[in-house]
Amino acid sequence: MVFPQGLLHFQVNTGRAQAHFWVSFGSSNPGIQILSNALFSNNLPSELIEKTTFLDDDEVKRLKALLGGSG
Repeated sequence: MVFPQGLLHFQVNTGRAQAHFWVSFGSSNPGIQILSNALFSNNLPSELIEKTTFLDDDEVKRLKALLGGSG
């Protein structure tokens, strides 16, 4: 997989076998993404954030309200 510089991304191993991965950067400056803003200051569905962070619905909604997100 290739991700643009600074883009928030994640992968989930849904299988039963252990997953391995290798990471490389195409630049000495891979970019920066503030995780709290990327997750909670947007209109991503709360259900998606709950599944990727293992937070419950109330906590995701509280953080979205605090950081200006919706959805």
